[in-house]
Amino acid sequence: MRALVVKPHRLSNPGTIGRHAVELGIELVEHVPSEDLAVPALEGFDVFLCFGAPWSVYGDEARPWIGALMDRFREAAEREVPTLGVCFGAQAHAEALGGKVRKAERWELGWGKVDVVGDGPVSEGPWMMWHSDTFSLPSGAELLATTPSGPQAFSHGNGLFVQFHPEVDPELFWNWCEIDDSDFTRFGVDKHEVYDEIVARAAEARERSRRLLDWVVERVR
Repeated sequence: MRALVVKPHRLSNPGTIGRHAVELGIELVEHVPSEDLAVPALEGFDVFLCFGAPWSVYGDEARPWIGALMDRFREAAEREVPTLGVCFGAQAHAEALGGKVRKAERWELGWGKVDVVGDGPVSEGPWMMWHSDTFSLPSGAELLATTPSGPQAFSHGNGLFVQFHPEVDPELFWNWCEIDDSDFTRFGVDKHEVYDEIVARAAEARERSRRLLDWVVERVR
């Protein structure tokens, strides 16, 4: 089994999701579109994974390659390729399939629980969050979790999309802070306390994240 892993930024590593994929015997083929401005087609891949980014899909932050990425989400939906989209990946899928991404009325930064809607692989958490955008669901999507800020998880065909970060681990968190940690100062959140909670919750968070990937892999034909 082969998975195309889109890392919008070179430091957008798949973390715990990637390690579980390797445990399942999945070959991970990583691609960084911000470096070569293209996204490979899905031919020859069984799974499509897309992770977070320091940019939005709209406005001045939109990058030239985001259109190509959204084409891949449309291709995945048309071909029913099992997909996992995380944060930016979830937003890009929503925008590509008819939803609308916009600035949220409030940021979500740090650990928080979600309100679970119906049955599915998403638990209430807590999950690590770091986002300022929200979105409307594309037609045919099923809402799985929400907070007052907006949708937090949904399924769409053979895809599962989450606004929070199930892949986070201590190393990955510091990678993100290397890109830009100004949000913590802006919103009065102590990044060291968030890091300590990532360490403390590592085992339980890893188990929650495994269920998400398992849901996707179960849909591989």
